[in-house]
Amino acid sequence: MTAAALEIEDVAVWFGGVHAVDGVSLSIAPGEVVGLIGPNGSGKTTLLDAISGQTRLTHGAVRLDGQDLAGRLPEARAKLGIVRSFQDCRLFPELSVEEVLLVSEDARRRVGLLSTTLHAPWARRAEHTKRAAVSEIIGAFGLDRYRDHRVQELSTGTRRVVDLAAIVLASPRLLLLDEPTAGIAQREAEAFVPLLRRIHEVTGATIVLVEHDVPLVFSLSSQVVVMETGRVASAGPPDMVKEDPAAVAAYLGASPEALARSGRLSDDD
Repeated sequence: MTAAALEIEDVAVWFGGVHAVDGVSLSIAPGEVVGLIGPNGSGKTTLLDAISGQTRLTHGAVRLDGQDLAGRLPEARAKLGIVRSFQDCRLFPELSVEEVLLVSEDARRRVGLLSTTLHAPWARRAEHTKRAAVSEIIGAFGLDRYRDHRVQELSTGTRRVVDLAAIVLASPRLLLLDEPTAGIAQREAEAFVPLLRRIHEVTGATIVLVEHDVPLVFSLSSQVVVMETGRVASAGPPDMVKEDPAAVAAYLGASPEALARSGRLSDDD
């Protein structure tokens, strides 16, 4: 599967008198990593919801490889390769890590109940392929020692790694990541930089990343978009955005602690 091109044209999402997203236009090339930053309430997560189909547009258009997604439900968009993560890691707490990943793979490689019950040869092959894929992803993400642990027993950081492993199994063409480091310790957050970079290398997917850790966003992204009150305040390569007075006024200058949070952003970055 090839990376997808994403075009957002004059997108608006209004909730009554609240303009959560108000006239956003972006053009994202296949394989690009775009970071969305901005204060709480600036419309970042709502924009991801609009792209994935979780929220209906008030007006505007979202296009994947030139195809208008209007009227397509989230399930239909997922079949086109749009995969979205959520801040709260929506996993099954009572299942083990291996079981969660098997469920994720089941959603992609459905085998009929009758075929499974009758032990049809092709169903056995499909089951073998599914388990091999899950074992491979467990090894790739360093989750071997957690294979039989229930999700509810894991730390927040490890749960997020499991969530990302499930996302990779879905073979995304467009990956929408919403706050992958939210609620985890700084040391774990720093480990996510090489992990997310590796995910981009393995999947080749186009990535739109919403994240409050500004140094992480700047180190990973080819384009950074600063949002404020539902609009784009600044957009461009990281070095340009870092020096843009509009970006500084909208977010960077207002949150110096965000720039220092993971200690990875310097004048040489």
